[in-house]
Amino acid sequence: MDAVFIGCVKSSEIFLKKLCELDINIVGVITKEQSNYNSDFADLSILCRENGIDYIFTENINDKDCVTYIEDKKPDIIFCLGWSQLVKQQILKIPKRGTVGFHPAALPYNRGRHPLIWALALGLQETASTFF
Repeated sequence: MDAVFIGCVKSSEIFLKKLCELDINIVGVITKEQSNYNSDFADLSILCRENGIDYIFTENINDKDCVTYIEDKKPDIIFCLGWSQLVKQQILKIPKRGTVGFHPAALPYNRGRHPLIWALALGLQETASTFF
């Protein structure tokens, strides 16, 4: 199975490492070169170079260059974990089998950046994670 991976934080790095161990062909990674607002930023380009995975940097997942990059990779699936922008339909419809995304909150509640911090700040007694 050919996959494109989107992410830029520590949990993204952990998940990408696991995908590399499985029988999934990571054909491309979209990440950020650096991030001043992600306190848990992880440089995925290091892992990509170690595993011979093609990658690009972006600040906007929905820009034309990202769409073209994903289209050219012809993925069966996209994994999106640890990205702080909504991925638009133009990208979601590209993979043959679909897109798997993760957000550490019970969507649509607590959507946006830093949902765990907000859960604490709001005094929530429980929270959840959403796969979509």
